[in-house]
Amino acid sequence: MSTMRNPACDENVAFLALRYKRAVHAYFLRRVADRAEADDLTQEVYAALARRGQGDEVENLEGYVFRVATNLLRDRARRKRTQPELESTGSADPFARLIDPISPERQAIGRDDYQRFIEALETLPERPRMVFVLNRFEEMSGREIAALLGLSQRQIEKDISRVLTLLRTRLS
Repeated sequence: MSTMRNPACDENVAFLALRYKRAVHAYFLRRVADRAEADDLTQEVYAALARRGQGDEVENLEGYVFRVATNLLRDRARRKRTQPELESTGSADPFARLIDPISPERQAIGRDDYQRFIEALETLPERPRMVFVLNRFEEMSGREIAALLGLSQRQIEKDISRVLTLLRTRLS
């Protein structure tokens, strides 16, 4: 039975990792199906030991290391019970409760809103409309648009602001 004053010391954690790594990894492999998960859990054991900080003397190092491992498995099981499993369903919403189906009514409203937007955009003067389209649909910056059109960046910003205000009032 080994004793250690502070398992958080780098040397002590490294010692524990070297001494118990294979045994801890085998312990996890017997309990989880995935080798990568067993690797992660093994690392978590030593991270937990490193975070332990200054503490009381540990009389039974092996027992302590495996107690930490057991606690990690319990935490993992608790998390699996409370969180949906993404791998098996491919979705964080396995029962499709968050899906908002698009009804024919919503599709019609969307088409109507889009048509109103296009009509409002077509009523704008050519330069502000072009500035808006370049900025919002072509994703050009104000500086790029200003260079392209030979205008100041401030003028581009004013045009975009005016277009947004006009669209907001016409579409409300």
